[in-house]
Amino acid sequence: MRSYQQYCPAARALDVVGERWTLLVVRELLVGPKRYTDLQDGLPGIGPGVLAARLRTLENAGVVEKRRLAPPAASSVYSLTERGQGLAPVLAELFHWGLQLVDAPGRHDAVRASYWLPAIESAVRPGTLPDDVDDVYEFRVGDEPIVVAVSHGRVEVTPGPAESPDVVIATDQETFARLGRGILSSLEAIEAGKLSVEGDASAAERCGLLFGAAEEGTEPASAGAGAGT
Repeated sequence: MRSYQQYCPAARALDVVGERWTLLVVRELLVGPKRYTDLQDGLPGIGPGVLAARLRTLENAGVVEKRRLAPPAASSVYSLTERGQGLAPVLAELFHWGLQLVDAPGRHDAVRASYWLPAIESAVRPGTLPDDVDDVYEFRVGDEPIVVAVSHGRVEVTPGPAESPDVVIATDQETFARLGRGILSSLEAIEAGKLSVEGDASAAERCGLLFGAAEEGTEPASAGAGAGT
């Protein structure tokens, strides 16, 4: 492992996570434990030798741990340690900063809604909803579903689909990115035919509040969509 050889916390941190692919490995594991093959699938373009080296560096630094699941799974998975989970706000800030660089996907870009899970988690404002709210929102970004479940003040973001979502919100990757950047409102996307909302109108309005639509002066996600049961 190369080192900057500087007595500086930032340099020490970059000694561990500054190599190419390393923070993207962390991004994948923020969703939850994954097998080696799952990591390869989520990181198209990474060579097996590079992935093995990055995992070894992260294990040695106490960021990642490898464990074997009990039968019947009986397979090994990688997961973040407490130290590794401490990188969540770092990734959240990188997502926030990187939004200004995201436009239309390039011709050779891997496009997956799952890459946006940490960004969605960092965007929610659970304090905007009453504690007794128990909603499930399904976002369909391109062909991939993402579930945002709100229950008693807690918000969980996971890969979908949901069994019985209260609201289903569908859009494409580019529109999703523009909404995230704040250069397009949900109402504008709906009127342009780039965003559809189906389900309970009250739940759709709560979903808009969860993501700060009212705070930013935009309409809730259900506006103009004909949402209803």
